[in-house]
Amino acid sequence: MYHFERHQITYGSGQDRRFKYNLFERFGTYYTARLNEASVRTNYRPSPRFSFTTTAHWNRFTLAQGRFSVVLASIQANYSFSRFLTTSTLIQMDTANPQAVSANIRLRYNYRPDSDLFVVYNVGTCLASLVAANRVELRKQRFVVKLTYSFTPSRQGSAVRQPTEAACETGLRNHGPARIGG
Repeated sequence: MYHFERHQITYGSGQDRRFKYNLFERFGTYYTARLNEASVRTNYRPSPRFSFTTTAHWNRFTLAQGRFSVVLASIQANYSFSRFLTTSTLIQMDTANPQAVSANIRLRYNYRPDSDLFVVYNVGTCLASLVAANRVELRKQRFVVKLTYSFTPSRQGSAVRQPTEAACETGLRNHGPARIGG
């Protein structure tokens, strides 16, 4: 079992603004070494339907083998066609392998409460192994369709709602027993 001692400093703008930013520094122990993390995130929302986000995350390791540094950067764009249909595109790269750029495009259709259809396309380069002598790069492409369905009855369109047994029990606990006859 390992015990980590981590400290964090965060500063950012108000989340209700059109342009938002967040600065973050975390430092402390990491297994038998030290890890410092710094992050900068910006978000611009020019309209209620579109947002654009950039992120840079810098990890600085101090290990027995030496000092190492890795930067992960990403750009993300989100667009909402409606409250039921949204799309998101993410492009990211890191300095551990500069050729390892990846992209993710996701379409989400919310066809009923808590039920979604996702169509996702991923493309990118990854390493077959982290061993320095075997750093073979693999180009991956994935196309995924995912359907989620909630078996909880939809409450849309029901004019009269019957309280559930749990709601009745909660009501009794919070408000005491019902009084009968005045």
